Amino acid sequence: MSLQFDHLVQQVQSPEDTKMFLNKHTIQTVNGGQHTMWGTYNTLSYFGLTYIEQIAVYDRALFEEAAKLPYSLHHTFKRNHERFGFSRIALRTTNIEGEAERLRALGFEVYGPDACSRTRPDGSLVEWKLLHFGKPDQALDFPFFIEWADGDEERIAQLEKSGALDTKQSIEMTSVLFVARNVAETVALWQEVLQIPQAIVQEEYTSLQLPNMRLDFYGNSVVIADNEEGPFAVTLKDPTREKQTIMFPHALYYINP
Repeated sequence: MSLQFDHLVQQVQSPEDTKMFLNKHTIQTVNGGQHTMWGTYNTLSYFGLTYIEQIAVYDRALFEEAAKLPYSLHHTFKRNHERFGFSRIALRTTNIEGEAERLRALGFEVYGPDACSRTRPDGSLVEWKLLHFGKPDQALDFPFFIEWADGDEERIAQLEKSGALDTKQSIEMTSVLFVARNVAETVALWQEVLQIPQAIVQEEYTSLQLPNMRLDFYGNSVVIADNEEGPFAVTLKDPTREKQTIMFPHALYYINP
């Protein structure tokens, strides 16, 4: 099975305030839970099985320890001077052990797979495995890989039962937008690593198409805030509403752009 887009991470100061703001703009967002091994907690905006995670630190000591793991989400946040905004994406796999072997064969530093979990608001446990990889001094971190303990159908049923996923909503997540200083080089590398057959070159950006998400890479046409490369926007499609932009620091939600 090919890699699937799983989620986009948004570093925020307050998941509670972010949840309130997004719900006011009819982007359904729910409480997630605590990652007791990392000292973080989150809220979540689901669009089917793809979602946006709004995450923050609640225990400084645990977070500092977690940030020591190279190429991890927390390492990226620390390296970027704890800048709020979109920071990383995760891709879903059903063969994370095989992916680890493949990436090592390509010459990457690989950490994991590591078993992870968080506690839902109702006290139940969500479990998954994470895989991080990269090379020293890379400016734009690769996606990290995730394998969920539960299957897709079971996860959908759980999300619907909990109310995290609204079956009546028509909104869907269609693309994630990145800034890269060298678009051609970045796209070629990601294309090889993610095993995507062909890149699609547009006038202002170049795209890589995953089975369930498009990744758009922009170069000089976008101002790089704080000289940081990485994701800066997400596009959402909803036939029931008009064009709209929801703005956060270093994170834009484009609805029907």
